[in-house]
Amino acid sequence: TPSTAGSATRKEVLSELRADFRARPVAGVSSLLRHADMRVRQKAQFELARRGDVQPFLVAARDASAGLGRLHAIWGIAQLARRQPGHASHLSQFLADPDAEVRAQAAKMIGDVRYAGAGDKLVPLLKDSAPRVQFFAAEALGRIAHKPATPALVTMLAANDDRDVYLRHAGSL
Repeated sequence: TPSTAGSATRKEVLSELRADFRARPVAGVSSLLRHADMRVRQKAQFELARRGDVQPFLVAARDASAGLGRLHAIWGIAQLARRQPGHASHLSQFLADPDAEVRAQAAKMIGDVRYAGAGDKLVPLLKDSAPRVQFFAAEALGRIAHKPATPALVTMLAANDDRDVYLRHAGSL
């Protein structure tokens, strides 16, 4: 709104969006994964991914106090895994996280990078208390073609009984 156009917060965000993150140390860029503005978090994520070091992402993703920064870190790990598939194995540890959205995004990224090594860890998520987690686990299992998941997928579909069309769709994939 026009009344907040010159606010300190807006000025700070604009300054960060214009800044060259390449000159900043890793710790300074990593701390921006916690920023209130999604654009700043995303810029930090992409800069850390450009650098190719998975450690800052792992630190942020494991920090329960990092808020949305945890998700950016998981997405950053997946960015690295697209270039170096060995990084995909790091995503598995977040499938057992207490935060449902962290579990969901870890499953989604495993499916996106097609990390077959996580198949057995995805199967239990088909019974997760959060439907979003079930959805992304089912989708990931389909993408990695994890055949041992078939009975668990059928069980999930039967338990759903056509109530949630998204789960039906993910299970059928």
